[in-house]
This record gives sequence, structure tokens and C-alpha cells, in this order.
Amino acid sequence: MSGEVFVIAALAGAGAAVAVGFASRTAIAGTTLALEGVSALGEHMNRVVARAEEAHKQACAWGAVASGVLDRNARLAVLAQACARAPGGERLAAELPEPLAPSGRTAEELLRWCAEADDRMERVDGDLAGLNAAAMTRTVFDDLIQALGGTGQAGSAAELAALLADLPAAPADLEIAETLERVLARIPAHVSADDLRAIRDAARRVGEAAGPAEARTRVVDVRHRVQLAGLAAAGRRTDAVEAARLLHALQLDAPGEHVAIEAGLAEVVAGRAAFPPALRAEAHAACAAVVAAADRAHVRESLLGALGDLGYQVEEGFETLRLAKEGWDQHAVQLVVTDEGQVRSAVVRTAEGGDADAAREREWCDAFDQARARLRADGVDTEVEHLLPPGTRPAPLARPRGARPRRLTQARHRERPD
Repeated sequence: MSGEVFVIAALAGAGAAVAVGFASRTAIAGTTLALEGVSALGEHMNRVVARAEEAHKQACAWGAVASGVLDRNARLAVLAQACARAPGGERLAAELPEPLAPSGRTAEELLRWCAEADDRMERVDGDLAGLNAAAMTRTVFDDLIQALGGTGQAGSAAELAALLADLPAAPADLEIAETLERVLARIPAHVSADDLRAIRDAARRVGEAAGPAEARTRVVDVRHRVQLAGLAAAGRRTDAVEAARLLHALQLDAPGEHVAIEAGLAEVVAGRAAFPPALRAEAHAACAAVVAAADRAHVRESLLGALGDLGYQVEEGFETLRLAKEGWDQHAVQLVVTDEGQVRSAVVRTAEGGDADAAREREWCDAFDQARARLRADGVDTEVEHLLPPGTRPAPLARPRGARPRRLTQARHRERPD
């Protein structure tokens, strides 16, 4: 094999691609890999391929769980911000678990953490909704009492009805007070300040009704406002979780490189701003660049590690890598990893004379197939795009570089979920 190109297929994320923690070797959410089989080289290579497939399967399973951890980290960030905005929410925020870095933990450990995090977030979310509803109920009841010229405070429908009973002009009775209390109890945990004001204004108009019939109609308007607030809160929460994951990715993998984007994302996570399309597009583009750079680095690291295990050494200091091997006195391999994720290689001569070109190319071809099998075990799937069979043409002559070869070491394993 005098030359070949292999490519890493489909490294772009499916849907909303989000990078996370390559600096700490965590995960990329939504990344898919087009799987191509590794050529079998006899019974030995069949065993290598089988081991690679099993390792790949385990890595994919780990990756799916790790991606779930990162989703929960984003939700935790959003919920913590919502607690910070709510009166008395500091106590609830203290009950949330700390975010977890998946790297270095087993899938079983990650699953246990996810289950615990889900339980605690569900409790806090429910308690936070209760806090918001209780606070708004007290506020609305106080507004009604004051608007009708009464005094005192009411924390329940029964207390409100008792206070209003002493006011002849009050349009609300116990039934209306109980209905209003049930409606306000549905206020969502992530309600915005603007929606709370709209609900309060609608509830205040209940006290301005001409009688019980009109008061009931105005309670229906309050219900409608609460429903609209719920829909808006769900949309904002989805946007905030997406922004939190993008923010975490940039903070981990490209710290200080996208300050303006990070500041905008932080405002969305904190609930102080909407998620405009322009910011979303910029954040995804920045993360895509992080993903691409990390993938290129991982391909190069994994490939050189696999070749190092097969006895190849690399000469330092050149953009085009040259691989030497013990026993190769007149040949070497030139290898390039492109920005597009392609790998080009060719056997070259480093001295005049000799007729071992085809033999060296066959040896390199076998080693390269073994390296591809090892790459697959490390989560890097490859496809041969073009090759020249050994002996097709004479190996080109390349001058010796004179650099001291460096022994290649096995690439560190990087876990990545699908």
C-alpha cells in the first residue's frame, strides 16, 4: 500500500450538537458515527475485530449514560437559578446535588447519580412551584382585601372569605375564593416576573367585579393567565437548559475564547433574557468548532498511539509526520492528518537502492489495518476512501530529516457517547 486516505465519518452532531468537556475527556451530546467494518486479516484479526467491537459497544453504552449526566447538569444549573429568584428559594437550592463530571466513573455509578439527581430535582421543582404559588396567593389575597377597603391578611381561601364577609361590597364568596386559590396553586416553578405581574393584575380585577357572576368570569381570566404563564415557562426552561449545556461546553473546552457568547448564554440560564436565534446560532457554531478541533486531536492521538504499539516511531518537529521503525533502514512512512479528519499515508524511501518497496508497503498495510481496529475500540470509526495496492509504483525518495525519532505511546482512552 503505497498510499491511502481514511476518513472519520459523520463527526458532526445530529440535531443540536453540543460539545461537553473534551478538556476533561467527558462527552459530546448527539454525536453519531457512521460505522464501517474493519477488514479481517486471518483468525488473529478476527479476534482483534471482535474485541474492538465489544469495546466500542461498551463505550457507546457509557457515552449514552454520560450524555444523560450532562443533561442533568444543565437542568441543575437552571433550577438553581430559579431557586435564587424565588423568595425563600435559597433553602431549596441547598437541597440540589452538585453537578457531576462523568470522566473516570463507571456507567453504573453514573446511572445511580442520575436516579438520585432526578429524585432531588423533582422534589425541589415541586417545592419551588409551591413557594411561588403560596407567595402569589398571599399577594393576590392582600390586594383584594385592600382594594375592598378591608384590613388583615389571609393565607387561605377560608381566611379570605371570612374577611370579605364583613365587607358588604365584596363580590367574592368562599366558593370564588377557593376557586381562585386552586387556580393560583398551578403557577409553575419557572414563572417569569412579567407573567406574575399579569396574573396579579388579572386577580386584582376580581375585586372590581360588580357581583359574584362577574367575579367568576374574572377568575376564568386569571386561570387563562396562569395557563399562558405555564406554557411560557416551559419554553423558557427548555431554552435555558440548552443554553446551560452550550455554556458548560464553552467554559470547559474553550475557556476565555467566546466571552460575549458565554455572557449571553449566562443571561438565558439565569432567566433574565430570552434565547434569541442569533445567539443560539453563534453558540452552536462555536461549539461545533470545539467539537471539530477535539475530534482532530483525538484522531491524531489515537492513531499515533495505536501505531506506537505496533513498533512505529515519529520524528518530531514537522507538520507532516514521518514514522520510522526498527529494521527499516531505507524506508519510512509519511503521514498527514488533515483539518477535515482525513489521514493520508505513504511509504517513502530514505536511501537510494534496494528493492523492498512492496514488502515494506505490505507490512505498513497490515499495520494500518490493525491500527484501524484499535481505533474502533477507542471510538474512532474509519472508512478507506482511496488506496494503491503494494507494489503499484516505486516508493518516492524522501531525504532523511535528521530528527531523533520519538517512541509513540498508546493514546489515552477518550470516552464519547453516541
